[in-house]
Amino acid sequence: MTKTPPSRRGITFEVGAQLEARDRLKNWYQANIEKINYEDEKVLIHYRQWSHRYDEWFDWTSPYLRPLDRVQLRREGLQDNQPTSVREAQAKSSCGGAVV
Repeated sequence: MTKTPPSRRGITFEVGAQLEARDRLKNWYQANIEKINYEDEKVLIHYRQWSHRYDEWFDWTSPYLRPLDRVQLRREGLQDNQPTSVREAQAKSSCGGAVV
């Protein structure tokens, strides 16, 4: 019987899917899924721009895997579709109270 990967928000469990993975030194890196082992419920992760010798197997439920867009959303901050009052409040807090 073939097992099915869990449904995790923002992560698609298929070969080539992009995500972030945490290495043994506790650093997060952009990565791709290289292989999926359905029997052992694991994915082989390749850290982008690193040699394949650093590829690692992770349980597909591992907390050391997260969606790629999570960090990107944090870096971008508020999006243009958010209400103006929210953007102004954030601008005030980052500029010492003055609206820029």
